[in-house]
Amino acid sequence: MNPEWSGFLELNDTAVLLFSDELKLHLPGGPYSFPVPELMAFMSGSVEVLAPIFLVLGLGTRFAALTLLAMTCIVELTVPDGWPVHITWAAMALGIMAWGPGRLSVDQVIASGHSKPPTSAHA
Repeated sequence: MNPEWSGFLELNDTAVLLFSDELKLHLPGGPYSFPVPELMAFMSGSVEVLAPIFLVLGLGTRFAALTLLAMTCIVELTVPDGWPVHITWAAMALGIMAWGPGRLSVDQVIASGHSKPPTSAHA
């Protein structure tokens, strides 16, 4: 189980505490506290769990990769010294966004179902 969760849709108190007190956005003039730490902790934990599942299934692949790219940017603003790892995450997300999910994906199954010409009853 993800350490941010105590149960199904139940955030761990530590996760909220981290977003309330420990984690800061390193922007010019900052660092700044995260706005609405409960919501940020919930969104972060949800993306960490759901986006990889969507990527493995190949469902909404480009959107899942875009979500992870956005999260990577926020993580970089939070932990600026982690850029060597973050640039790798960003490159992988951009690659998935550019080339798509591949043949063995739910996205491809859905796309192939829509690309068949309609059959005519009068033929």
